[in-house]
Amino acid sequence: MIDRTYKKRKSGTLKEAQSALVQMCGGPAAAAELCRVTSTTLFNYTDDSSTNENKNMPVDIVKQLEAQSEYPLVTEHLADQCGYVMYKVDFADTKSQLHIDIIETGEEISKLFRDWAQFIADGIIDRSEARKLLKNNQDLVRILMRMRSDLISQIDDPDIPDGTP
Repeated sequence: MIDRTYKKRKSGTLKEAQSALVQMCGGPAAAAELCRVTSTTLFNYTDDSSTNENKNMPVDIVKQLEAQSEYPLVTEHLADQCGYVMYKVDFADTKSQLHIDIIETGEEISKLFRDWAQFIADGIIDRSEARKLLKNNQDLVRILMRMRSDLISQIDDPDIPDGTP
């Protein structure tokens, strides 16, 4: 069945991100069940017509819907608009794995450079090659962010003296 509830929004806009978030939550009716507003209000937040162009989801609605969705689309869009990149970091693992992170960092950097050299050999990086490079890049950043949290947790460790480099 085709969902005709929402029209396609202009790519790369906040309205498009909000619309995709509502769809990811099962559409306007299902999303309305997850937050404090009606499906009509959600439609107004995602509608890019001149009547609703300045209406956007309040932060608490975005938070409620993103908590139930597969991915924080609106938050990612806003971060991107400000020049930031989001990566999910799992802070549940409190045991440091720095040695593993360092090895994985080397492997990911090696993969990234190997693929880049292979893809640029013809002088052009096509869409599928760019996607693979982006995935390699994201994997590398995830490892670096996990390493960062491990290092921060060790700095706050009372067993490590302050003067230790």
